Amino acid sequence: MFIISAFFILFYIFVLFLLSAFFVKRALNSYEEYTLCGRSLTIWYIILTYLGTWIGGGTIIALAGGTYAHGASQYWIFASSCLCGFFFAFLFITRIRKLHLISIADMFSLRYPHYGEIIRIPVTIGITVRNVTMIGMQFSALTLMFTFLFDIDRNLAVLVTFLIITGYTSLSGLWAVVATDVFQGILQTIGLFLLLFMTIRANKGLDNILDFYTSLGKESELLVIGGHGWFSYFLLCLFSFGIFFMMSDQGDWERVLSSNTDKTAFWGYLIPLTITLMLLLVPSYIGVFQRPLGSPHIDPGQLLYYFIFSQASPALALFIVITLVSAVMSSADSFMIATGLIFSNDIIKRFVNKNADDKELIFWTRMGVIASGTIGFAFAINIQDIIYLWITGISFATVLLIPGYIMAWFSKTANTKGVLTGMAASLAYLIILLFFEWEIDPIYTLTGLLINLLITFSVSYFSKRPDIKDVMKTYYFGPQFSFIKNIPK
Repeated sequence: MFIISAFFILFYIFVLFLLSAFFVKRALNSYEEYTLCGRSLTIWYIILTYLGTWIGGGTIIALAGGTYAHGASQYWIFASSCLCGFFFAFLFITRIRKLHLISIADMFSLRYPHYGEIIRIPVTIGITVRNVTMIGMQFSALTLMFTFLFDIDRNLAVLVTFLIITGYTSLSGLWAVVATDVFQGILQTIGLFLLLFMTIRANKGLDNILDFYTSLGKESELLVIGGHGWFSYFLLCLFSFGIFFMMSDQGDWERVLSSNTDKTAFWGYLIPLTITLMLLLVPSYIGVFQRPLGSPHIDPGQLLYYFIFSQASPALALFIVITLVSAVMSSADSFMIATGLIFSNDIIKRFVNKNADDKELIFWTRMGVIASGTIGFAFAINIQDIIYLWITGISFATVLLIPGYIMAWFSKTANTKGVLTGMAASLAYLIILLFFEWEIDPIYTLTGLLINLLITFSVSYFSKRPDIKDVMKTYYFGPQFSFIKNIPK
């Protein structure tokens, strides 16, 4: 069985490289083709590539493991990001397209341009940390499968994962990501529902699951809404982790700019966002429904793999494993190409060689992909807790960037000095947390946000007001947006 699994996984990987290679010639025509697909993507490409990215293998494994251990309310750790994503869609997508902003750092440098656009550096750091922890999260999820299936050294499994995903992503850039995400997004969705059906069948029906939790007096663990303390937990997730998605990820900004029209960008984001909010319920309840079947000695990270190979036929088990592989790869590649664009657009093009041509920028984007994969590789080796990786990365970016981002749209008083000082203070706060090895949790994230916001506001208030021309470049109610529709027709 393991030999057959290895063969089909290798064949699947070969198919991914073929899909990537198919777009090589087109992707290498220009930097815009390599990083933004020539701004030509239609709505179905956009919808499926978002779905492939947002429901990653790391999310599936982590969410199922989390709800298995703590109940269905763990759903809100990830679902809160979708709720805040609706604000990003309705408030900002059409304005981002109006300003032709390729990266989040472009937004910050447009509004806070002083000191030679130095603000790009902390923004790049914040987004890169978010990306590489996400990459590490996916690497860890796939590594768990390799170690379970083939009983190989964990570090070797991480290395194999790194080489595979880095290889096909760097080959043809965003075209590789989109092409493979369309294919992999469909597979992973089928696999999720198959796993849910198998779990219910293994329990011999939903009634037996309910009886199990009733006998333990833990019926509340079956509830996403209404369980003990669920609302306070929901609010904590929403205002600490979820709030980051009012800005959204760099990869989402790439897709917004890659869309062929405003309508495609808006609905291509909103439709999969709604689907994702519902689909996250599936791994949540897979984990909850696994509890009556599980053993207290099972590693939550390997819960699904153990179940698949103990309950499914060999052919079905192999198919579901392939769908989990697809979920991991479709998420990791998106964060890698996003980091590559940050490296070429926000570092090389701005501070190293302002006259870099398309060929050189593509080269540096590839180097950024490889570098992000390497750092993700290091995270995956040293941190095995998948949810901890997700929380660490998103907390870091949230504390560092969200106050300055919100002020860029809505404040007339925030200036470059204030935002940089607020970022420096919040960065020092995060370093202190990590130095003392405190676990980053929602309370620490909220505290960091308040520190950043308070210092940014205070320094801006007591220093020179920003030039009104700089303010109006991004001011939400500025005249350049007077004819922009939040919901494009």
